[in-house]
Amino acid sequence: MIPELYYHRRPVYYTEKVNKSDNRLITVVGIGRVDVEPDTAIIKIGVITKDPNVATSQDENKKIMDQVIRGLLDDGVSQTDIKTIQYTVVPQYDYIEGKQDFRGYEVRHVIEVTVTDLSSVGMIMENAVRNGVNYQQGLNFTVDEPEKYYEDALELSIINAQDKAENIGMTLNADINPRPVKVIEKTSRDQMKPYESAVYKDGGIPVQSGKLTIVAMVEATFEY
Repeated sequence: MIPELYYHRRPVYYTEKVNKSDNRLITVVGIGRVDVEPDTAIIKIGVITKDPNVATSQDENKKIMDQVIRGLLDDGVSQTDIKTIQYTVVPQYDYIEGKQDFRGYEVRHVIEVTVTDLSSVGMIMENAVRNGVNYQQGLNFTVDEPEKYYEDALELSIINAQDKAENIGMTLNADINPRPVKVIEKTSRDQMKPYESAVYKDGGIPVQSGKLTIVAMVEATFEY
């Protein structure tokens, strides 16, 4: 008796596997850029006082900083747009012939000031110096709602990726599916950078807001 033998020419799962591994893919990097006029300035300024007596140094620092803040309010800055970002009391020493000699205490009070009227930045900084500011930590220009500009850059990065894939397809004489099968966001959404002062405006302090360039980058994979 001859046994009956059964076999499949090609298992169902085998066809699916071949089709899946036979897909032809192109991966490109798309970049989108949006230039934005800043609408907000962040000023970081402070008062440093030194004295052998810690209480005296603190009292002097408070007196000067109170004067600085009154000046900021007079210049149109809102109380809610002024905040302390650093307050330190540090003993100071001189080192003479390897020996530590106590010199006194340094009190440092740094505030962050948000200014929405960019034309007044120079005046505000100049008046702050006149009122006692002797330490400047930085001047940063930014925008109030950076997320919406990043979304615009992200959209441009997708279009750029599609254009690159299409150009590759033309070179290979292949039809590219314009809808990507995979997209990976490669950039950070927090890209506000400081700009240096460069030209003079009202108030005498050199200030230039310049432009912010927000960049989005994606890695996109297309089928052909």
